[in-house]
Amino acid sequence: MIASTVDLQWRGDEVKIRGKAFTGATAFELGLVVQGEAKLLSPVNYGYLRASITTQAYNKGTEPESPSAGRMIGPDPGPPPVMKIDKPSDPNEVLVGTPVEYASNIEFGTIRSNAQPFLRPALKLAKGQELVIVKREAKYHFKEYLLEHDEYLRSRGK
Repeated sequence: MIASTVDLQWRGDEVKIRGKAFTGATAFELGLVVQGEAKLLSPVNYGYLRASITTQAYNKGTEPESPSAGRMIGPDPGPPPVMKIDKPSDPNEVLVGTPVEYASNIEFGTIRSNAQPFLRPALKLAKGQELVIVKREAKYHFKEYLLEHDEYLRSRGK
């Protein structure tokens, strides 16, 4: 019988802390992808809708652009209202949206105008990127554990 020793440390608490940071960062990054797609898909008249699309996470968020950053057409209607969306109460939740009051009329349409969806298609477009983002973030946050695992496998000849 061959005796062998395995020197592994249990670092569950540390992994849990890193896991929480990892999921929050990943969720926010996915929100930014949805935000970018929504800005590309949103219709532009004066540019306020596109400029107001923002992402909010539990501990961070994006500020809306100034409307002049969008494509301005027509008369300047004056200073824009304060454009903020709520922050989520769950650290693993991210909100992407716009506080512009007419956004739902554009997204879903009205009796007089057809729908021009921009948020729902943006979410569909971003769904394909979640695994890429999660994999990249996991490699970054857990790289030392992965290196330890590789060293352990090499020491065992695998």
